[in-house]
Amino acid sequence: MKKRSPEGKVCPNGHVLHFSWDACPYCAAAVAAPASAQASPGSTVLIDVNQVPGRGTVSGRRGPVVGWIVALNGVHKSEDFRLCPGKNLVGSAASCDIVVSDKKISRKHATIRFEAGEFQIADLDSSNWTFVNDEQVQKHALIDNDLVKLGDIEFEFKCLSIRKRDG
Repeated sequence: MKKRSPEGKVCPNGHVLHFSWDACPYCAAAVAAPASAQASPGSTVLIDVNQVPGRGTVSGRRGPVVGWIVALNGVHKSEDFRLCPGKNLVGSAASCDIVVSDKKISRKHATIRFEAGEFQIADLDSSNWTFVNDEQVQKHALIDNDLVKLGDIEFEFKCLSIRKRDG
């Protein structure tokens, strides 16, 4: 897993997208319409994500979305998991804030925290570890476009911060 350069697709608002994404996680330009939306069968409609129950929240928590992890492979490929301020628990247990279905992901695998304008991922003594940009980590600061691997699933971390890695 190598860190990819920010080249490829760009959404109408100028956000750089991973080559495999069909929608911009910043703009949420392509989301599934709720059953109540008026659309002809098989068509796609644009809606306000705030009108979709549960969309834009993590486990029912309310608050601003401060970042995303987007699955690049596996059963969740192209799904974005939104991060809220504070602690976001990631794992296979139903009680996690972000529930990921992969046999190599521990029930409580890692946390991604957003505090004081900074993101940090921490492994929770998982069976198959946590990796950031091919490096096994216990705790690690995250910046936009970092590649995170949990179990067999690779995620691209996205946030609005323009902070760069030191060095």
